[in-house]
Amino acid sequence: MNIWIFSAGVIAFFTALVHIIAGQIDPVKPFLHSELAEVPKATLLSCWHMVSLVLVLSSVVLLYAGWVDASDLGVLVFALSSAYVGFAAVFIGVGWYFFGYRTLIRLPQWVLLIPIGCWGAWER
Repeated sequence: MNIWIFSAGVIAFFTALVHIIAGQIDPVKPFLHSELAEVPKATLLSCWHMVSLVLVLSSVVLLYAGWVDASDLGVLVFALSSAYVGFAAVFIGVGWYFFGYRTLIRLPQWVLLIPIGCWGAWER
């Protein structure tokens, strides 16, 4: 077992659950009730669910790779880890545009995304 990659998978799975459950309550429901036209609304909702799928599938890969210590999945684990660091950078960058330094509080997703990326790549 690779505890770092497995831990990244646990946090990634938790992040997926938070995204799917809490995300439906906070950003998605109000967004769906907004006055935005139907095509952009459908497009953004599709993107939301694509992110959900990426989060779930990547967490499963990280959990499996960590559990069996699958060295043959090293490149995939590193790619997923890099993506999570990139996701955190996007949240910080976009948040900075809207909130300045307050983004660290207003969009705290980076707190979960950075450890997933760093722990997943730890023993690469």
